[in-house]
Amino acid sequence: MSPLPLKVIALGLTEPIQALLECVWHNESFTIGGLSDPDVDRAGGAARRYECPTFDDVRQMIVQSQADVLFVGLPVHLCAEAIQLALEKQCHIFKTAPAGLNFEQAAQWIRQAARQSRRFLLIQPSRFHPMLDQLRDLLDQAAVNFWHLISLVCHIPQPPLEPDQRWLYDPALSGGGALFQNAYSLIDALLLCFGLPQQVYMQTASQAPDRQQRMNTTEDTALAVMRFSDTLFAQISASRTLGPPRSHLRIHGKDRFVTLTADELTVCSHDGRALEMMRVCEEPIPWADRMLNNFIKNLEKPDQNPLFPPPETDLKTMAVMEAAYLSSKTGMPEAPSRILQLAGFNSDGFW
Repeated sequence: MSPLPLKVIALGLTEPIQALLECVWHNESFTIGGLSDPDVDRAGGAARRYECPTFDDVRQMIVQSQADVLFVGLPVHLCAEAIQLALEKQCHIFKTAPAGLNFEQAAQWIRQAARQSRRFLLIQPSRFHPMLDQLRDLLDQAAVNFWHLISLVCHIPQPPLEPDQRWLYDPALSGGGALFQNAYSLIDALLLCFGLPQQVYMQTASQAPDRQQRMNTTEDTALAVMRFSDTLFAQISASRTLGPPRSHLRIHGKDRFVTLTADELTVCSHDGRALEMMRVCEEPIPWADRMLNNFIKNLEKPDQNPLFPPPETDLKTMAVMEAAYLSSKTGMPEAPSRILQLAGFNSDGFW
């Protein structure tokens, strides 16, 4: 590994990137070598805060800074070239979800990082959410085949998109619509709890006024079914037009169901009576600190400190997304494992 402290540069000062930078600023294992953001005033304020230069030219920032780590918070179509260059310069990559526009792009970046003994990590705060830890413990305590149905709902109504957001309607620029852009973190949590589904079947709908437009825009609503086993299925509803706003993961068992939301984990009987409720209090260790500490420990002693989640998690999530969108085109169930196999992925390692 590179000697500590590691030099960090950041592209796109979104909220998760700023949270990471704030933790880096107070962590002796890192220094900040430069920032870049389309909002010049925001970049200037952050540069003064972290006592580092700003760059208008992203390529210049990557080449001149000789950084060890790149934080990326921009949409993929605005940062793909920067990620590729940073990988060529042997940087570790921390990127906000999704991992790529499609499975092929994500696999290429993750493969390249692995071959250079670098880490390609998805910035996914929900992975370090204390309620997710509680949910996984609760699921592990139940008997085999106790759980039989998963319901994932992600309804995030949106007003008409502003001109600078209309790339979300373009599949070539966004990679997908309501499922890909809004429900990614919930599906990621679903896979962390239950692993890779055997099959995925999805249908989509767009509010575009005519058939030709609907064929060339991303979906406003997606309905999907995932088969994990003969006794466990998941149903998924994602929409940016339906309301009220709701985002939850619900798991039904033989005599109870569990619901995970952004700030609460509840266990209820089938008649709706609350048996147990856990709320988020002030988090003792912020997600960004947990992520960075895990990263540093893994670099220092990889055998003793595995990455969380395992590196193949992002590939599996992207394979599920790829299978879902392929299913919406073919009208048939698709297997995420087949997509992984075609890419040369195996369970013992990446390639």
